Amino acid sequence: MLPEQLQRIIGYFLDEATEHLHTLEQGLLNLPNTVQSPQRVHQLIRASHSIKGGAAMLGYSSIQRIAHRLEDYLKLLRECPIAVDSRLQSLFVQVFDILTALMQKVSKSFGLDPAVGNQIVSIAEPIFEELDAYLRVLIPTRLTVRATTAEHLHVLSGYCTNLSIFSGAIASRVGLLGGTITRNEQEESGLRVSIDIYLPPYSSLESIRQAVELSGAQVGTVQTQRDYSMLSVADYPAYHRAIERPATCRGCRYYYGRSDGGYHLNCTIHPRGPEEENCRDRELE
Repeated sequence: MLPEQLQRIIGYFLDEATEHLHTLEQGLLNLPNTVQSPQRVHQLIRASHSIKGGAAMLGYSSIQRIAHRLEDYLKLLRECPIAVDSRLQSLFVQVFDILTALMQKVSKSFGLDPAVGNQIVSIAEPIFEELDAYLRVLIPTRLTVRATTAEHLHVLSGYCTNLSIFSGAIASRVGLLGGTITRNEQEESGLRVSIDIYLPPYSSLESIRQAVELSGAQVGTVQTQRDYSMLSVADYPAYHRAIERPATCRGCRYYYGRSDGGYHLNCTIHPRGPEEENCRDRELE
């Protein structure tokens, strides 16, 4: 690629990034009010994502890493709305300042020395560590319980505030129902937990929900569908067929992609398909 072509591309990147940085600055400086609007938070996520993508294309790995971390933090605020205090806002602004400093380096020289970029990123690491720790205090653990019986799959989504207490209690209550926990997986530093439970055929959804809530969790949504994995080929309905997977559903753990008697079972959370282009409930397998 000729130098003038590269400079032109960098110029496009800087022009777009300047707008995205302005969006981020306005949202983060007013973060307590910003988190009250999911649409506004989504704008900040898109701004971070765009900067991350442009930086990756140009090979600015330091900018890509900071923008990616900021995007992930903003997604947590969208998924788990909390009251933003001065400390949390200050930490977000500090991350933004690091990102701005990196962009200024690119603006001045139409490039970014990897060594300089890595040095600036190293300054951000203590900020990330403090932000991770503080978010674990403020944000309850996001919980997904997949309970399988002989014919049904129930997916209960919600939150728990004390993971250690919940883990012990749910194991005991599932045992009382005659079931077993087949998977207990923590993700993102304990901010997200997925539990799979196998229960006897007679287990009702009411008893399953009661076991989860009495263990210390708050259930927000419940989705139920038939579990065809337990049926033989002869019992499998002829009209139960695969459907085309929407783009946002690719790689998502909740996606099933089947049509049962004309009713689309796209996923356990959005049976009729995603409600928006970038589904907020998407979780990679």
